[in-house]
Amino acid sequence: MKLHERDDYRNSFYDGMCANVFGTLTGGVFLTGFALYLGMNEWMIGVLAAIPYMVTLFQLPGSYFICKQGGRKKIATHAAILARLMWLPIVIVGLYYPHGTGGRIILVLIFYFVSQAFSSVSYVAWLAWTSDLVPDEIRGTFFGTRNMLCGAAGIAAVLIFGNLVDVFNGHAGGSTFAIAIPFICALLFGMISAHYLNRVAEITVPSACPQNMLLELVKPFRECNFRNFLFFTLVWNFSVYLSAPFFALYFLRELNYSYGFVALLTTISAIVDIMGMKFWGAVSDRVKNRAVIQVAGWGVVLLPSMWIMVKPDDVLLPILIQVLGGGFWAGLNLCLHNLNLRISPQEGRVWYIAAYSILAGMGAAMAPLIAGAFLSLSPNPSSGPGGVTMLPLHYLFMASTLLRVVSLLIFRSVHEPQEATARELLSLLGRNARPALSKSATINSVHQ
Repeated sequence: MKLHERDDYRNSFYDGMCANVFGTLTGGVFLTGFALYLGMNEWMIGVLAAIPYMVTLFQLPGSYFICKQGGRKKIATHAAILARLMWLPIVIVGLYYPHGTGGRIILVLIFYFVSQAFSSVSYVAWLAWTSDLVPDEIRGTFFGTRNMLCGAAGIAAVLIFGNLVDVFNGHAGGSTFAIAIPFICALLFGMISAHYLNRVAEITVPSACPQNMLLELVKPFRECNFRNFLFFTLVWNFSVYLSAPFFALYFLRELNYSYGFVALLTTISAIVDIMGMKFWGAVSDRVKNRAVIQVAGWGVVLLPSMWIMVKPDDVLLPILIQVLGGGFWAGLNLCLHNLNLRISPQEGRVWYIAAYSILAGMGAAMAPLIAGAFLSLSPNPSSGPGGVTMLPLHYLFMASTLLRVVSLLIFRSVHEPQEATARELLSLLGRNARPALSKSATINSVHQ
């Protein structure tokens, strides 16, 4: 590997770590806590969760602009900076707007929408740029390592700031300051991320700008395999985001978890995710992505429904769910990302990325809107099998599980070059596990 390539990869790692801190502090439990502070109901929280995926439609004109103007690095960097700067008015309006709750919520949603629109354009430019920067043969290892480092940065952020919010919430009059701290620090890390992003070299790939961007966007749908992948993506994201945006609400309101305990659960999942990224990255370089998605996908199917069994005073079961989730989601997220790049051609790839992002965004945007409306209109808790109290959120968790099964059945029609089967992957994992188990048994026999 050449020296300038090592520098580019290192700067990309630093960018990713700081960007992940920004994303951690402006999302998840911190964003949900902000929404509750503003007085948002379930439907408004659903709208808030849907916005990042609604704006994927901006990737269509963004992709056309990238093709026409070139300079993917410049577009990615400038759009990222604008997206992050929008958090200044979000925080100011959210915390200090004097003219009533309704107007404050509307302004926050507008500024958040603009921020996410810029972020979406930045992402499609960055992904097209980075996919040309990193060769296919090391792409799994590169993104596995990058995601692992990003996860480590996210762990530090959620632990530090989760406990800080609890500390300031415990003091009279400290709730406003507690809400503001994560967002102000997020802005700082967002600017540091942009600095490192700007230090990564631009990769020039000649491409003709299409006369009609709609015709270019149709191309991915004409290819049977990629069309199947897009359909799977739509259904899968709908199934995931039917429940995902409401877990933080479930933790804070229904299970009465503190920010510190939610931070602990997030940390456990992230640690397992970090270990999993390196592992799955190496595995995907050997067996490619499809087999990993199949195995890891079935591993996350039951996770939403498992939360129905959790009680407010439970400790072990939430930790077990987070361990399982972190391990399987690491492989799934990594390989979905890489599969998109492997089955899309280099020429015109930006349009395939845009089609993927738009379909993924449609599924992820529709789900929380429908779920939020359901929660707003749903009746009181009812009694389920075995005397279990069934909250409206529990029905969303079960629906999410069922739809994940359906989407994985759809995925069976998706293929990639040089793919391995799920059975071959399990056989590989079994062969690697046997020597470790044998070694462990030998060590135990020595100590007995």
